[in-house]
Amino acid sequence: MDLLVLKSSNDDPVVKANIKGIGAVGAVARPNATAQEARINRTSISNGTGPGTLTHTNTTSSAASISTTMSGKTLVANTVLDSPKDAERLLFPFRIKHLGKTEVYTLYAPTAQNRQDWCDKIIEAKTRHAASLYKQNAEPFRLRVVADAAFAYDAMSSAPKNTLIRGTPLDRAVREVEDRFAGSPRPNPICRASVNCATNFHQPYGNPMIAVGTDYGVFITHRDNPRGWFKAISINRVTQIAVLEEFSLLILIAEKSLIAYHLDSVCPVTSTPTSANSNNTSSPNHHNILPSPSAQQPRPPQKLSGARDVSFFATGRMKDRTLLFYKKREGVSSIFKVLEPVYQKSSTSSSRSRFGFKKGTTEFFRDFDDFYIPSETYAINLFQNSLAISTARGVEVMTLDKKVPFSIPDLRAPECASIKERVKDQRPLGMFRLSDSEFLLVFEEVGIYVNKHGDVSRAVVMEFVGKAKQATLWGETYLVLVDQEGGFVEVRNAVNGRLRQVVSGRDVRLLDEGRGDRGREGSVKVCMGHPELERGVVVVEMIVNEGLKE
Repeated sequence: MDLLVLKSSNDDPVVKANIKGIGAVGAVARPNATAQEARINRTSISNGTGPGTLTHTNTTSSAASISTTMSGKTLVANTVLDSPKDAERLLFPFRIKHLGKTEVYTLYAPTAQNRQDWCDKIIEAKTRHAASLYKQNAEPFRLRVVADAAFAYDAMSSAPKNTLIRGTPLDRAVREVEDRFAGSPRPNPICRASVNCATNFHQPYGNPMIAVGTDYGVFITHRDNPRGWFKAISINRVTQIAVLEEFSLLILIAEKSLIAYHLDSVCPVTSTPTSANSNNTSSPNHHNILPSPSAQQPRPPQKLSGARDVSFFATGRMKDRTLLFYKKREGVSSIFKVLEPVYQKSSTSSSRSRFGFKKGTTEFFRDFDDFYIPSETYAINLFQNSLAISTARGVEVMTLDKKVPFSIPDLRAPECASIKERVKDQRPLGMFRLSDSEFLLVFEEVGIYVNKHGDVSRAVVMEFVGKAKQATLWGETYLVLVDQEGGFVEVRNAVNGRLRQVVSGRDVRLLDEGRGDRGREGSVKVCMGHPELERGVVVVEMIVNEGLKE
């Protein structure tokens, strides 16, 4: 039931052609008919009292005669009703979709009331299903809104909203934040640009904060204030962000350049409220976190990469060191640089570029290592003594000591022939540790279990509902996947492969993998179109339900 989505319920009526079987259809129109008369015509023809016989056609196969506009309505050629008999051939379409599949199916009801009855029954069934899951505490994650008003699509963006289902985790999260700010006006968006990434961190005195990277800069708020966002860094196209709390550093990729900021310069602690956040402090629990006018001169950022060719980075502990890996593209190959952050020391002199960045070697990082992969790479996963790189050739595992990569999984054995065929031409999304002896290799459509030597450990693969574009593992238990079409989040038990939860939405994107820093367990964050506001964006974090038993 979670995988069934009602795409539309108010498309214009059509006329069935006088041919055998399912014929061509056309939109209803009458000469000189007004818009009001057209609306009356669509709703007044009603002879049935409940769901009846439906005519079905596959929208994909009839794309030549039917297309979808930005508003979600069906656009077809007009057909003029010449006689009352034509009214008997009226059909009232509505569209449904199975999440994970590309096809959208159009069903035709004989009357407007009959169509409405079918749509009502679908919504009722999904609502009852959501209530049942909530009552049983059957879903691994509940959602918590961290931003519902600060971010929005630009004025030129428009897309049909999904049908809202009451009682789902997303609906409960939206209701919770609306109730919290009841009676206060909704603040205007402060950013109408793409939301790309997010991370959790703590200020020196323990305040939990959230930072979000967008095409318009970096925005920060206290974790408990979803409407207290302020702009901390003005920079374009921020695609990845992380915080190293131990070194008080914020690292990001902006316009394919890797840059480090001292945390005190972008998010200082102050007890002095300022007017800059007056429009976003409608919560009684607002935390004053903006810099005061008397704040000390911020420390300049440091550009860690040379040319604008950085695709992604990863941070983690390896051999008792905190290391930063970042990938630079060189043709069809990849060069990885490894840096080690160092504790800050006072410096009497420094050289700056005209853009304010420090030049040359500084006390932020020192060069630690580098290596080369002769292939295009997509992601990197760090472990205690090794690392795994997702490439166009598969997953390459290596250590920094030897720098000799070897490919996994090993599918040369005859019993692995079916697995080899299944993952053929699929892009790897990552390698995740399940236990001391087993790992999960995640591809776009399947997951493969391997042992610590890279050999296949189970004869079966984990089949996904859709085709994933992003993946992360939370707590060695739950595999979180985001569909390529951005229609839903798929949550599976990583150990047994069972589907545990589906969160449907519009334009869904993974912002934070939830790895945390310094051993802390973070929270997975996603953003999607607001379920009730046409151009609104909502950012939510996925929090594990208390008392859940697997």
